[in-house]
This record gives sequence, C-alpha cells and structure tokens, in this order.
Amino acid sequence: MKTYRRVGSGQEILHSDLEATLAQLPPIQLEANRKAEGYNQTQDEPQRVESVDEPEQPVHHVRVNNSFLATQERNILRALAARTPSIVTPDQLTALGLLGALLVLIGFAASRASPWFVFLAILGLFLNWLGDSLDGTLARYRKIERPDFGYFLDHSCDLVSQTLIFVGLGLSPYFTLFSSLLALSMYLLMTSFTYLKVLILKTHHLSYYGMGATELRLLLTAWALFGLWSGPGLVDARFAGLRVIDMTIFVLWSLVFLAFVWKVWSDTKRFREILDK
Repeated sequence: MKTYRRVGSGQEILHSDLEATLAQLPPIQLEANRKAEGYNQTQDEPQRVESVDEPEQPVHHVRVNNSFLATQERNILRALAARTPSIVTPDQLTALGLLGALLVLIGFAASRASPWFVFLAILGLFLNWLGDSLDGTLARYRKIERPDFGYFLDHSCDLVSQTLIFVGLGLSPYFTLFSSLLALSMYLLMTSFTYLKVLILKTHHLSYYGMGATELRLLLTAWALFGLWSGPGLVDARFAGLRVIDMTIFVLWSLVFLAFVWKVWSDTKRFREILDK
C-alpha cells in the first residue's frame, strides 16, 4: 500500500506501513473530556496536543492513495503545477472544478435535445478533474497551503460537484435518475466514511479497491461515449417490467454496499488498538 504523510512544508513523504505511521501520530484529546474524566497530568508525562478544531491548528493527516492511476496522475499534476502561470491561484482552480461539474450537468441534460452535447459533459469532466486535482498540488508546490481552510473548501466543493455530476447523468437519455441517485448515495456514503477516518484515524483515503475520483470520471466519460454510440434506446431495455439498467445498477450497488460494510468492520478490527489509545 502506498501512503504519503503530509509534513509542515507541504511535501508528501512515502510510507510503507500505515499502522506504523498512525502509531507515531500524537494522541488528541479534547480539554473538556480531560476535565470530565478527572485527568491530572504529571510532570513526567509528555505534553499532549490540544484540540485540532481551533482555527489556528492545521489539519494534519496521512494521505493514502493506491488507485490504479495514482502514480501517473501524481506525475502529471506535478508537471502541470510547475508550468502553471503565477496569475493562477489554487482557489481559482477549485472554482474551475465547480464550473466543470456545472458543465457536466448542462451537457448531459441538453443531450436530450442533441446528442452532441455529450461532448460538453465530457469537457466538463476534464475541467472538473483539472481544477479539483491541481488546486491542492499547486498549493503544495508553491508552499502556500492553508490546511484548515483549504481542506474545508476543497471537499465542500467536491460534494457539490459530485452531486451536480450524478444528477446530470440521471437527466441524460443514457441513464436513469433512479440509478444515478443510487450511485450518488454510495459515493456520499464512502465520502462520509472517508471524512470519519480523517477525523479519528488522521488518514485520508483517496481511493478504495483501486478506484478513486479520477477513475470514476473516466468511467463516466466511457459511458457517455458508449451512450452516444448506442443511442437513447440503451435505457429502454426491460426485463419483467423493470429497466435492465436499473436492475444492473442496483445489483452493483448492493455488492459495493456489502464491500463497504466489510471495509468498516475490517478497519474497526484492524485499528481497534489504535482507537482504544
């Protein structure tokens, strides 16, 4: 497993053992809990870290990315960051990612009037990837990171962007709204689990089972092109009165949900000792 720990300078350091890295992280305990539990610090005990929810405290966590395209994507983003004009800021790239998601929504919805609007949706997926992926890389490259604000802004925009993308897909003639909202529910479920791990384990998983946001965008692009080639009749096939595509997506959703439950159980068991500390 490839893991990267962010340090104060904004660089990422490769680690091969996630548990060892987590074990080295300082324990965090809220002051209110310490008083409630009657905690008395002795002179021999090392100083504990205070709550990270204070505005001046940065969000430090281990970044874990073992998606299929992680290495290639990281190299491309570093090259782009080195060549990005100084007038371009990370916040502008974040806004570009949101604009791309909006173009996806418009392009997919407009493809009901003309199938060629699918290419607008594909352009939006590319801009969404560029803005969402390059903003953090550019901030780290220029050493202008804002760990708290950047984390909050970036991932808030991610939630909005993915909602726009999935709803747009459901409004297209190449998918159904039921299937797209079902897929969105799974994405938000995995996202919630990811943010819990950032809070509790100080690890940010950018992918699961080799799939990350970049791989998802590529799958959506491939599906859009396939839908353009096959035509809107793609969603009309039925079996026992139900759309085949809805039945297929529901089966896939069920399998992913079971995998998610297994992941939660295995991570709880795996990190129980760390969590108890």
